[in-house]
Amino acid sequence: MLALISPLITHGIIDNTVQGLIDLRFWCTDEKEPLHIRLGGDCLRDIAGCRIKFTNPTPTPLKDEPELLRSLRHEPHHFTAGDITFSRRVPDADNRGAISNYLYIEFFVDTDKRILLEFNTARFEISLPQWEQSWEDDNVQQLLNRDALRAHIRTNVAQYKGPSLLALQNGMPPCHWDYTLNRAEAYMAIYPSVHAKYGPEPGGYLSAAYVMDRVEFLGKLASEDEAHMPPDEETMSKDWEVTDFLSSVQAEAVQRAMHHKMFKNASRMTILVQSLIINGDESAKGTANATVYLNTYAGIVSHLLATLLLTEEKEFEELTIARLHKLILRLDELGDHTGIFPEKTAAVLNAAAQKLRNNMSSLLETLHR
Repeated sequence: MLALISPLITHGIIDNTVQGLIDLRFWCTDEKEPLHIRLGGDCLRDIAGCRIKFTNPTPTPLKDEPELLRSLRHEPHHFTAGDITFSRRVPDADNRGAISNYLYIEFFVDTDKRILLEFNTARFEISLPQWEQSWEDDNVQQLLNRDALRAHIRTNVAQYKGPSLLALQNGMPPCHWDYTLNRAEAYMAIYPSVHAKYGPEPGGYLSAAYVMDRVEFLGKLASEDEAHMPPDEETMSKDWEVTDFLSSVQAEAVQRAMHHKMFKNASRMTILVQSLIINGDESAKGTANATVYLNTYAGIVSHLLATLLLTEEKEFEELTIARLHKLILRLDELGDHTGIFPEKTAAVLNAAAQKLRNNMSSLLETLHR
C-alpha cells in the first residue's frame, strides 16, 4: 500500500540533529494532535544533521479524521526510514525541460505500508547541520533505504491477489501458472510507483531493478559491465512488462501462449470490453452487473493464459481439460450479466464470447483425441 499524504499536512518538522535519529512531526488538516514519528537512521546527505520547518501552502481541508491518520496516531507500529531529502530533482510535467526541486519524505509502516510526502512549493526554514555526514555513510543510508523499499515490495507482492487468484474461488482447478502469473501481475501493479521514484534519477533503472528483485536482469547487466560493453540506452529507458518479472524460460512460454489464436481472440474481446463497458455506455458504468461482468471476464483472461501454458506440459493434460470445461461455463455466465447493457452492446459482447467459446470447444476436442 502506498499512501501519499502530502495534501493532509499543513506544516511539519524534520529533525535529524541527533545522528542516527530522524524525528518527524506533522500537523494535519483535521486539526487533531500532530503525527509524531521517530525513525532510526539519517536523512540523505543534503539535510543530514539539520532541522527543517516547512509549511504546505496548498493543504486539503478535512472534517473527519482519516483511518490512516487515526492508526498512525494511536496504534503501535514499527517504522522504518526511507529516503528523506530536500534535493529530489523531478522534470516538470509540461515537457519544457524544466526541473523542480522537491522536499521528499518517505517512511514505511510495518513493512506493508509506504508513506510518502512530496512538496515542491513548501515554505521552509533550515538550520545549519549539527554534524556532518560522510559520502560513505550517505551511500550506506541509501542502501538501507532501498532495502526497506525492497522489503515493502516483497510483502505486498506476497499479499497480492489479482484476477487469476481471486477467480479460483469460483471452482477453477488451480495450477502453478496461476501463482506465477499473479506474482508477475503484483510486480507490475507496483511498478508505476517505483518508476515514479527512480525514473528521474541517473542510473535509476538499476535501483528499480534491485528493489523489484529483477535478479536475472541485474546479473545480465553485471556481465555486460565486466565485458566492458557500453550501457544500452534502450535498456535504461524501456518500460517494463509482465514478462520482465518471469524467468527467461517462463517469459518465452508466455510469449508463445499470447500468440495462440485463442488468446488473440480474447485480446480482441478485451478491446471490446474496454470500449463498450469501461469507456462506453454511461447507463451501465458502475452498476452491479457491469462490475460482475468485468470481474468475471478478468478472471477468464487470466485463467485462459495459464491454461494455454499448461497445454505445453503433457503431464497436466487432465487438468487442462478440466480448466477448459470450467472456462466454457464461465463464458456462458457472462451472458447472464449483459441484460443491463444496450441491445447492440450486448449482441457484440455475446458474439465475441461465443467465438471464444467455440475456440475452447475446438481445443477440447483436440485434447480428447
